Amino acid sequence: MTEGTLNRFGTYVKPKDQLMRKDVKRLSDIYLPLDAAIGGDLDALRWPAKPSDLAARYAVLLSPIDFSDYSKDEPLRLLDVGCGLGLLLEYLTANSLLDRVHYTGVDLVDPILKEARRRWPKHRFDQRDIRDKPYEKDEFDYCIVCGVFTGKHGNTYDETRALAQDTLKAAWPSVKMGLAFNSMSKHVDWQRDDLFHWPLDEIMAFCKRDLSRHVTFRLDYGLWEAATLVRKEPLPRLNEVPSNW
Repeated sequence: MTEGTLNRFGTYVKPKDQLMRKDVKRLSDIYLPLDAAIGGDLDALRWPAKPSDLAARYAVLLSPIDFSDYSKDEPLRLLDVGCGLGLLLEYLTANSLLDRVHYTGVDLVDPILKEARRRWPKHRFDQRDIRDKPYEKDEFDYCIVCGVFTGKHGNTYDETRALAQDTLKAAWPSVKMGLAFNSMSKHVDWQRDDLFHWPLDEIMAFCKRDLSRHVTFRLDYGLWEAATLVRKEPLPRLNEVPSNW
């Protein structure tokens, strides 16, 4: 007789293999339905945006990176938290950047990860909750978290904020340069109860306390959300200071 419990994907899961905390299980149950790994279109993944919107998000979240500094021999070590089917790899490919990147995707939903590995067999996909099993110090150069902190998905505001903060705190030691994430903006014409509208002053207070004070907010890419770019070091000062100052 098979041991364990039958999950919603029709497979038996032993208690030791049940990786999800309640907050991310609610997210995965709503955000990643059973058929999400089939076809790979954004509608199946319940991503509400147009493909061009997703590309805009990736462009902004990756904007601190100067890809000319990297090569096939010395690639950017990039961590993609909440990677899903690995759509970031498609974006990097379309923009001729993939050969400059050593990619690692991490997610929690087994069928999604199996499909991602099938599509991208040469790239690394991990199944883990980085809050429970963080990566090694400076294992990566940069991390992005795209679309994970935009909806509450059955969690309360406080639960979603705790999920975001704990995930970012877990990722922070593993990156040398910094990280970026997006969330819904409070500066909108109206708000939805099911979305996570995270005030910028709360984000800044959290980053200063637990990550870094070197923060850039981007609200200029045409979507009703904010991208937060957090650096470990301040931007380099490339301008000349007048000699008579």
